[in-house]
Amino acid sequence: MRSVPAIVIQREALGSQVASALREAIAAGEFVRGERLIEADLAERYGVSRGPIRDAFRILQVEGLLENQQPGVVVIGIDHDSINELYSLRGAIEGLAVRLAVGRHDEKRFGTLQRHVEAMQCAAQADDPAGFAQADVAFHNEICLISGHKRLADVWQRYEAIMMTLLRLTISLEQDLSASAAKHLELLDLIRAGDPGAAETELTNHLEGSRARMVRVWERALERRRSVQARI
Repeated sequence: MRSVPAIVIQREALGSQVASALREAIAAGEFVRGERLIEADLAERYGVSRGPIRDAFRILQVEGLLENQQPGVVVIGIDHDSINELYSLRGAIEGLAVRLAVGRHDEKRFGTLQRHVEAMQCAAQADDPAGFAQADVAFHNEICLISGHKRLADVWQRYEAIMMTLLRLTISLEQDLSASAAKHLELLDLIRAGDPGAAETELTNHLEGSRARMVRVWERALERRRSVQARI
């Protein structure tokens, strides 16, 4: 009897892994708006049964990347407008989080931010984009937690997976990781200095650069897809 929960946990974890891979494929433009997804094809692509594919569909429907349109699931996907929406939402969430974090001045938690910056610096030196992306998201997640605003943190965590996906894609676009780590350190210094206006301005500039890179990633994916379709 005690073996049943372990099996369920493993299946849910597999569904999350498939959702992560499918999320990145959608964000990278491999699947486009209006495209119908076939369970059997995806099960073969990811080497799993149909159960984890259905689990992944449910996860991505909640995130707004897929929509259930009988008799199947259709891609809503990422486009120029949705990129702008996600980054404007992120700016609103994190802008408030930064202002609240400055007001709380929690030096212990600021130390955690410092460690995330150091992890970014190490990843930059090792030319490890995946490690950099993980530390980058952890840094921004920590700011939301420091804010002490529970509902703000809940909203951030709801969108954390898609934000992580976009971040991985933008980091792949010829980004100077050392310069990005330095920018995060500058933001941390402004938070520690107790200057909410300057900290929020630095955050806004940081997010605008990330948004612009993501638009270029999307545009390149669109160009590649059009080129492939033109040769068919």
